[in-house]
Amino acid sequence: MSLSLRCARQFVRSPNTIFVRHAHKKASIQVRLNEYIEGVGLQDEIVTVRPGLMRNILFPTGKASYVKSYDGPRNREFEEQQKASAEQLKADQASGAVFEANKRQEQVNQVESILSGVSALQFKRAVVPETNNTFGSVTADDLASKLKEDYGLNVDKQLIQFKTERIKSLGEHEVNVEVGGKTVTIKVVVDAA
Repeated sequence: MSLSLRCARQFVRSPNTIFVRHAHKKASIQVRLNEYIEGVGLQDEIVTVRPGLMRNILFPTGKASYVKSYDGPRNREFEEQQKASAEQLKADQASGAVFEANKRQEQVNQVESILSGVSALQFKRAVVPETNNTFGSVTADDLASKLKEDYGLNVDKQLIQFKTERIKSLGEHEVNVEVGGKTVTIKVVVDAA
């Protein structure tokens, strides 16, 4: 085969070969990013990525979503209705949050008023002979269950604060209960059983 024929064959074949070889590598799709991805783009940005990256990494982890292509005319009235309904939903959620906050504040005020009305909580414990100490101590669990039994209040034991870890002796003691950022002091009386 002559040298000129070989060169001509390579010249004729090379553009087709290059096109076929690189056609897949240059394929890309448009996607919308659901969060910031370093090296790709910002949240809610439409970017061009390779199909394999989208199919294998971005879509399964929820970091991006496919952009739907629509070739027909846009229905601007429908889009405006959707936007208005989304804004209305956000406004309703905001007013619902305000309502919930007001309701929570009313409950806190009610619990606080009931706790303020508590004169003293009575507990009976066995006493160590010839001392003022008790065999059993009064803990936050005991106080929470007593408040629930006597007054119908559900108080989290984490909100009950002792001066020490728990009450281990007879007599009157003061315990602080935190309600809605305010502290209410309750008198606890431990008697001999």
